[in-house]
Amino acid sequence: MKTINYILDGFGFKNLDDFLSSTFGFLNSQNVIKTDLVLGTLVSAVSFLFGFNHLFLIALVVLLGFEWYTGVKASLKRGEQHSSRKFGRMLLKIATYLTPIYILNTFASNSNFPVIMNYEIDPFIWLYWVYVIAIIWQLFVSLLENYKSLGYKFAEVLLKIINKKFYEQFNLEDDNKNPT
Repeated sequence: MKTINYILDGFGFKNLDDFLSSTFGFLNSQNVIKTDLVLGTLVSAVSFLFGFNHLFLIALVVLLGFEWYTGVKASLKRGEQHSSRKFGRMLLKIATYLTPIYILNTFASNSNFPVIMNYEIDPFIWLYWVYVIAIIWQLFVSLLENYKSLGYKFAEVLLKIINKKFYEQFNLEDDNKNPT
């Protein structure tokens, strides 16, 4: 700290606190710098670890939060008792979803596959995006199912459309169809 204060003295500042208060004005500069460091580290870590930016992660966590909240509301409507363990379940789901994303992103980022006709044959990139899309799809369908349980008509209509298109696309039998 003496070295920093000595250097700052050469620029006309008494010490680090004098420099920070002069530079950042009315803001509590120690808290601003600490907050910036934490947020900057988190934003950089999200991109490095998971392969998408912090806004994508925030949207994913918000989707998980809505799915959790509507699931709790739906269970209360069914007369089930709510417990604080359900919040822990949501946190475990987030960790469970992010772990394979981290692993697949690490594989995709740190492997070199051959390029054939300007197209890189990298199965890890494909697996990464299939997994991310599958999670978002599953959460969205679960959110719609929760809304349906809460009595929202739009959710039931959307679920029918989504399921019909999904079963048609993959040539699957719909178990929920009535036999004709």
